[in-house]
This record gives sequence, structure tokens and C-alpha cells, in this order.
Amino acid sequence: MGKDLAIVQQTFFFCDGDSCQKAGSEEVIRHARAYIRNNKQWNKTHTIKTKCNGRCEDAPTCIVLNGGYWYKELTPQKIIPILSSHINHNKPILKDLLFQNQWDKVKSKNERNKVIPKPFEFKDDSDLGECFITKGFSSDQYLFPLFQYLNKVKEHAVLILSDEKRYNLDDLMAVKYEEKYKVELIFKENITIDFIIGFVPKTEPDSLVQQKIASTEYFISLASNQKGIRLKNKMGETKAIIYLDSNASELWKYCLTVQLGGMTEPINTHINV
Repeated sequence: MGKDLAIVQQTFFFCDGDSCQKAGSEEVIRHARAYIRNNKQWNKTHTIKTKCNGRCEDAPTCIVLNGGYWYKELTPQKIIPILSSHINHNKPILKDLLFQNQWDKVKSKNERNKVIPKPFEFKDDSDLGECFITKGFSSDQYLFPLFQYLNKVKEHAVLILSDEKRYNLDDLMAVKYEEKYKVELIFKENITIDFIIGFVPKTEPDSLVQQKIASTEYFISLASNQKGIRLKNKMGETKAIIYLDSNASELWKYCLTVQLGGMTEPINTHINV
């Protein structure tokens, strides 16, 4: 029988992502669950393992649902008084908090600077010619939304694969990300194009690791003002180029604001460099 949520009074979310595992999250969780059971709080207290919660620099971490309390750098010794305080007194242990509701910033000595794409720069590219170009992000948290948006907004974009086969994205019917690493673009007439976008561990075959999209470039051609997106794998090979229609204002705006974090387009793309 599952946990009776009607009587649960406290819920603890323990991060069990890679960084937290390396920092000892499994031992923390084991001690937490042993404490809860031995103190006869098992039915009233719920513990849940999660995937990465996005605070790898503060691993291992835990979130307390009631109050939105985030704890950092946990150890088996730290977690017991935290559990006791929340279960018995409904109060946090302030010295171990990373964040709580109403705070205006996190409390971390390991805070990392936000990673943002570099501004467009001029390049005489061997394939694209003279252009302004910048790199975006290539995790599935960016690429899957990108493909979904391309499917949603029909502005005559064209996908050209490395074998020069062309596909009109107006004919794109669905985007599926149901397999572990692979996104599928499903076109009319039962045509499916797939890309590896998920994180592929090195334990997988090299042939799979190497095909992961590792570089997503956004460019503007100086000669034609053509805008587009180039996808490369880990070997630096171009897997596809997505050319946007000259009137694709909504798609390009999306690229600048969502994929590139609000980047400003070069003012004049026809200057002599």
C-alpha cells in the first residue's frame, strides 16, 4: 500500500541527482528514513528521492515541502536535527538553510555565476560564409523546447540535414521525446527525423555518445541577412541547419529571447568587417 497522504504532515524531497550522489546523498537518505521509522513517524512523514533539483554546487540538498525550505551540504549528522525540528516543532534549522520562502537570495558560499551566451561575433565560416554567429545551449532542456516551438509556429522554416535532404517545417506534425536520449521530428507521409539531445553517459557506446548534439549555433548571414540555427554533434560535424524564412519574425524573436536569454541582434548585419 502506498503512503496515506491524508495523514502525512511533513514531506522531504531528497535530491538524488549525480552531484548529490557523489556528495553522499544516499547515506543521508538512509539515515533520514531510519530516524523517521525508529521514531514512529513513518506514517506521518513522507520522503521522496528526486532527480537533480538544480543546486549541484550545494550538494547534497533537501527540500521541505511545508514552508519551502531548502537545505544544503547535508550529512547524516546534519539531517537528524533537521528532521526532528520540522517533525516535532515545525521549525527550520537556520544555519543549514540554503533558501526559504520570502528570502530574496540564496545563502550559499558556492554560488556560481550565471552562464549566458556570448554576444554575436563576426566570423568567416567555411560553410556559412561571412556571418554573425553565437552559441546557445545544447542540453535537452533547451533543444526539446526549441523543436516544440518550431512545430508550434509555422513560419516556413526549412531543415537541411548533412546529406542535403530538405524538409519544410510547415509539414512537421509532431515532436516526440519519449526515448531516453532521442527526440523525433515526425513529418507528413510518415517521415521521421531524429536527433540525440539527452545527456549520454560515457558508459554508452561511442557511436551514441558522439552523435549527441553538442553545439547549437545561431547565425545571421551578412550577404543575405539569412537567419538560422546550426546543430553539430560532439565530433564537430554538422547534423542539420535550420534556415528561417526572411519573414519569420516570431521564430527569430524566440531564438533571441528564450534560447539566447534576451540577446541583442547586431544592429547592422551588412557592415564591412
